[in-house]
Amino acid sequence: MSTNKASFSPHCLAALLQTGDNLFPSGGYAHSYGLEEMVSIGRIKNAEDLEDFLKDEVLQCMANLELPYLRYSQMAAEKKDINELLIMNEEISAWKLTREVREAGQAQGMQLIRMIKELYDDEWTECFAEKLRSTGESCQHIVATALLRNIQSVPQESSFVSWIYQGVSNFASASVKLLRLGEVACQRVILRSLESDSFKKTISKAFSVKRNEAGWFNPLLDIASCRHELAFSRLFIS
Repeated sequence: MSTNKASFSPHCLAALLQTGDNLFPSGGYAHSYGLEEMVSIGRIKNAEDLEDFLKDEVLQCMANLELPYLRYSQMAAEKKDINELLIMNEEISAWKLTREVREAGQAQGMQLIRMIKELYDDEWTECFAEKLRSTGESCQHIVATALLRNIQSVPQESSFVSWIYQGVSNFASASVKLLRLGEVACQRVILRSLESDSFKKTISKAFSVKRNEAGWFNPLLDIASCRHELAFSRLFIS
């Protein structure tokens, strides 16, 4: 596997820990990422169902869509290629087929852009954000994460691991309310998801996906998202 940086320093590790910590205001706590409706329709009933869902569906989406776009966005950020980033930002939005999921990605992306400005005051990132504002577009979370990881000089493989961990952790966190899972059960789900062959295959696959082949279609999650938007009551935004 190749990475965009030669080495992984203690500084990179500290930066990943800070921006992946629950104290860091990412906005992820407000979203269930489709889990709420999946529980509502009876697709996920317990910890075992959640674990299978993460391995069979969530990690597959990451491997084929999210991580490849994170990879190529990070490469564009390293080259300071605003036009390429704008194209990828538009493509990522297009791949989010439902309004709820698309707006969730935009909300988290813009929140992360604001935090980058507050913490790093990176001039080039601000130029990119200004370009987005001039076109009336919002920054998707994947692109904003790529900008952040480039500033932090984080290798792509480490960016992948962080993205996977945060994604799995977000689902586990939402399951506390939706499935009434305890802390130990949540940690078991996270551990098994990250220790599984699926985790290794996810990273390997993400490095092999070509630029024009990145994408993933999961009608079950899209339908769940559509239903969630019109639900009578709900705990999460999306």
